Amino acid sequence: MDELIYFTSLIIFFALSLRVLRALHIENKFEKFKLWEIKTAYFLGALAIAHLLSEVMVKLSQLMVGYFN
Repeated sequence: MDELIYFTSLIIFFALSLRVLRALHIENKFEKFKLWEIKTAYFLGALAIAHLLSEVMVKLSQLMVGYFN
């Protein structure tokens, strides 16, 4: 069950964090026409944020299951 919660929340949080990172306009910190580096920074940043938030969701679900048992 933890794997399902992790994977589902990873996909959701990845999409959300990618939108937030793009709204921050991080590309202004890079040199012009460095598209590969900019896209990689967005991808890795969104993946790291999504992983952390997904781990939090798994821990919360474990706490709730332990609390109600």
